Amino acid sequence: MGEAIPKEVKDLWDKWNIRGLVILSLALQTFLVLLSPNRKRTHRRFFRLLIWSAYLLANWAAEYAVGQISDNQGSEPQPKNTDLLAFWATFLLLHLGGPDTITALAIEDNDLWLRSLFALVCQGTVTLYVFLLSIPNNLLVPTSLMLVAGVIKYVERIQALRGASLETFKNSMLEDPDPGPDYARLMEEFSVRKMLREPTQIVRIEEVEKGQRPKVLVRPPNKLTDLEAVQYAYKYFNIFKGLVVDLMFNSQSEQLNNSKVFFLSLDTPEETLSVLEVELSFIYGTFYTKVNILHTWIGISFRFMALASLVSSLCIFVTAKKSEYNRFNVDLTYVLLISGIAVDFVAIFIFCVSDWTFARFKKPKEDEDRKDTLVDVVFNSILSFRKLKWKACDCSHRKKGSKYSLTLSFNHYGLMLPSNIPSEGSASVSRT
Repeated sequence: MGEAIPKEVKDLWDKWNIRGLVILSLALQTFLVLLSPNRKRTHRRFFRLLIWSAYLLANWAAEYAVGQISDNQGSEPQPKNTDLLAFWATFLLLHLGGPDTITALAIEDNDLWLRSLFALVCQGTVTLYVFLLSIPNNLLVPTSLMLVAGVIKYVERIQALRGASLETFKNSMLEDPDPGPDYARLMEEFSVRKMLREPTQIVRIEEVEKGQRPKVLVRPPNKLTDLEAVQYAYKYFNIFKGLVVDLMFNSQSEQLNNSKVFFLSLDTPEETLSVLEVELSFIYGTFYTKVNILHTWIGISFRFMALASLVSSLCIFVTAKKSEYNRFNVDLTYVLLISGIAVDFVAIFIFCVSDWTFARFKKPKEDEDRKDTLVDVVFNSILSFRKLKWKACDCSHRKKGSKYSLTLSFNHYGLMLPSNIPSEGSASVSRT
């Protein structure tokens, strides 16, 4: 009885399985970096299916490839190629760190950050095992640098998942109670009186409400610019992001009143929708990307450490003696290094032109008479390229006399396309 799988197919798989998995992992990482940000702008099921498949396959390909490299250590026909295999194993750990543009598919994935931490320990152990088996290794220094970069990227992903988990996110919103400067002296005096058995009680006196209106947020009287839309969206995102984890606001709070006044002061529905769109984009970035990790001094420092490790590995690999290695494996290693550096530069570019950078770099101007600075003009020019386009919706097919307004909803996939609801005398717009 013949074999179910021909020997030629088995030989082909033994020769190309690791190479194919490494190439597949690289292709999936590139796909996620370039296209995953678009999932917050579309509700097409086919596109979401592609992102879902690429996200799951990327983890599987990298993990399976490291396992295959571990099994092949010591049995490689050309022993010198074990150096390159160990180098690939550390690079696959970098892939497991995932791109900056997507860390979770659903908000529930963030609550599984402990599982990712356990996976890091396991994958790090296997990678270190492969690295030790390759010693003596002619590529010891670049492989060590790649191991450092891979651990940094993976730790970034775990920290992003942990920070976006609902419990951690809610705890970060809760501030420590502030009893006031007289609390310690009051309690000390209360304790002394109780010890002396003197009649003592604490009486709470409500503060007399002052007949002053809450301070209203000042905004320029002219049309809202793109930079101002980002700045105000970031301001209200930081105020109301607690609503995602069911935190309640007092109906008489100054922040709530200011937000009402601000949105009522906007001239057109497009201005309101532009602020809401950016605010929802901030929420999306918080729960599904590494944005909160990267926009900190520690995150920036470690990201440049990872990039420096990649560049150093490439420089050392260029000068290393490679005549004993398989030519295709050497070329594939160059592709891995150059693509890794390119992805990091793309991430830095996205970081520099992101709404988070503009919002944190400058606060909204409070002086109505202050003119725009050169920085404002440059920022508005950059943001104009990513501005949403609105057009009038043809409602001729609707019932006569009915009007429809645009509503935006936010779910696990970020911003969704509008759903029309009846509204009195409202203009109809749609995203393009």
